[in-house]
Amino acid sequence: MKKTILAASLLSVLSSTAFAATYQLTELPRHENSKNTFISDVNESGEVIGAASSLFNTAIDISYLDFESSELESLYSRYVSSLTSNEEATFTLEDIKNGAANTNADAHAFMIGALAAYSGNADYQKINDRIGLIISANSADELTLFDIQATYADSLTRSVTNFPTAISDDGVIAAWGSSPYRQEVFTKEGEDDKTVFVRDWTSRGLVISPSGKRVTLEPGFDTYGGTSMVTDIVQLDSGNYIAVGSSSVSIPENSQESYDDNCDGIDELVSVCSWQLQRGSFYNTEAFQWELDNNLDVVASQSLGLGIVREDDEKGAFNSLALATNKNGIAVGYSIVRNTDDDRIYAYEQAGYFKDGEFNRIHAHETYIQGGKAIDINNSDIVIGNYYEQGTSFNGQLVVRKQVGFYYDINSKTYEEIPAFFTGSKVTVRDINDKGQVVGQGEIEKNTSSPKYEAFLYEVGADKVTNINDLLPCRSEDGGEFPYTIAEATKITDSGYIYANATKTVERRDTLGQVMKDSDGDIEYEAVVVPVLLTPIAGGTIDECTPPEAEEYERQSASFGFLSFLALPLLWLRRRVS
Repeated sequence: MKKTILAASLLSVLSSTAFAATYQLTELPRHENSKNTFISDVNESGEVIGAASSLFNTAIDISYLDFESSELESLYSRYVSSLTSNEEATFTLEDIKNGAANTNADAHAFMIGALAAYSGNADYQKINDRIGLIISANSADELTLFDIQATYADSLTRSVTNFPTAISDDGVIAAWGSSPYRQEVFTKEGEDDKTVFVRDWTSRGLVISPSGKRVTLEPGFDTYGGTSMVTDIVQLDSGNYIAVGSSSVSIPENSQESYDDNCDGIDELVSVCSWQLQRGSFYNTEAFQWELDNNLDVVASQSLGLGIVREDDEKGAFNSLALATNKNGIAVGYSIVRNTDDDRIYAYEQAGYFKDGEFNRIHAHETYIQGGKAIDINNSDIVIGNYYEQGTSFNGQLVVRKQVGFYYDINSKTYEEIPAFFTGSKVTVRDINDKGQVVGQGEIEKNTSSPKYEAFLYEVGADKVTNINDLLPCRSEDGGEFPYTIAEATKITDSGYIYANATKTVERRDTLGQVMKDSDGDIEYEAVVVPVLLTPIAGGTIDECTPPEAEEYERQSASFGFLSFLALPLLWLRRRVS
């Protein structure tokens, strides 16, 4: 069995935990200035990209703020009202005006929350609490996409989205993110000048070579900024690369009418008006492919298709997206589609694959409350994905009631459901390797208001799924010898190495990175996400602490559902490297 480069180096650099098990767990380096570290993708050489969230010491710009505004005063009053009888406010708005957010963790957390509350208001600074990472054997280092140096602090603006999504076998990284916000002054006749925050575009795809060369994958249509995303990249035998994702291709009639009616620059900057409109479905976007040569220069780009033809009276946005591709040039993802029986448009997207300029459905919907997305494809043209069913909760909120994982063989046109931990367990698939092994996560408890998820391993064609935690040492009740629970398996290489996101209990830290203590002075603890590598142990055995009935779960034909670990925005932008 081939040992990956990172796996080999990790086993010599980091401490690993085996005990009685069939996999050896090695915790990978965590990002030092955040709570959570995630794995996004890994190539066959063991090169890892990921992300970090809940950053510490995010810089806040107070220079433009009016601390006597009704918005801030209202938020502060609600904060004070939320304190218990044994608590008292440790800061005032005047304190924040004088710099308290830099040293007082309560003040800093209040401002982070206030900015989040007004994230849809152009009058306030924009903060995004997620950065990209390159994870090596020794460290987890920030991967900057489009962010720039802030003018108000010795840091980046932290105003951009950051989604590293794929890494090719020779180390080329694919990612997408937004442009940074900047301050502009708006002058309205008869009113005082006002500072607003604007940006140039919502998203751009990006590829980065191992040597650091960066190439932005421009959208096919960029009026008012346009949008592009890249979700996967593979290197072909010719040495060229194929990157897939989505691109804006046009503006639907409804969006153009809204822009023409509202964005006249009288009551607000045109750029602010455009930004607000683009927070919704502003563009027609389609699954898209970029071909790059071995120097990462774009040599061709094209739309991969859409599962619907617009009729004359349809004026809204139509969308499709490619989430993964293989060396055979087949991309998978989803598209808006019609019911072939009555031509009505389904409310939710349908899973399928893109080939020869067409979108091909994988499994027809039975009702209008069902949706689906194809997540990954291997080089044998086997697709994995999820179908889900939406519903309404008791308070009228839209919820996902059911979700099932599936695999589909394009060559034989066969569709099969992936087993679940129990009937009704919500399943999310993440990755399939060329041996037909699938990893993901599934709900482990029935009838609970706070669902818990653990990682699974499955082999195409089998009638059972295995909880990966059953293949590891027993978890210590006190978090001692083995403190990990594998919540989500993200990647399985052809060599059988599993890369996953685990939960682990550590000392709790505030938004400034300081260890928190309770009223008695005792250190508080919390669960965080850490990246781990699981290496197969030759001749290993299942730990006896695992109940036999929990080791394998029989196929359940009714195991539908839809939910995911931490509900990250990148949930459906999951991909693999072929």
